[in-house]
Amino acid sequence: MSIDDDIYEHDEHGNRVLIGLTFAETEEFFQLDATIADPKTLPPLSADEWRSPDEKRWLELFEKHQAALPPIPGRPKPQP
Repeated sequence: MSIDDDIYEHDEHGNRVLIGLTFAETEEFFQLDATIADPKTLPPLSADEWRSPDEKRWLELFEKHQAALPPIPGRPKPQP
């Protein structure tokens, strides 16, 4: 059992997914995570724009996942 097993579940097809996300959303989340971790892949932002569309989508998926996690002692509750 991995230390991260408490953030995953299996969907109706047996795919390992992040709790609260579909298989497609889980794949998208990890693709976005890799993309935003590499600053060369992001377009330059204007002074008025502090997040790229990829970062905004990553945050949407992250918040959806966090909101679906069961409470675990010691883990902070996600902020709405």
